[in-house]
Amino acid sequence: MGRRTRRHRRRFKGHCRLFITNGRFRESRGATSPILIWLNLESKAEVDNLFAEWKAAQARIVSELEDKPWKLREFIAADLDDNLIRVFYDFRRDL
Repeated sequence: MGRRTRRHRRRFKGHCRLFITNGRFRESRGATSPILIWLNLESKAEVDNLFAEWKAAQARIVSELEDKPWKLREFIAADLDDNLIRVFYDFRRDL
């Protein structure tokens, strides 16, 4: 699924590669605040499946899975450094 190094963690899923640096690495480059990562998935089903997977793994869910009035199906999780990961699918194209 991925591999850990001293400065960052790599996660692979499908055709997506994501590199997230730890706080010490960001601070050494002057970036001290938490970050927000947006993951735009391919379908509602992918969002639902990832939500279920992360929930089962006891991830810290900040905002529960829901359909927003602006036509996004989304949830938000936080990592151990308080960075936010917004996972969503824009279902306007399905209407």
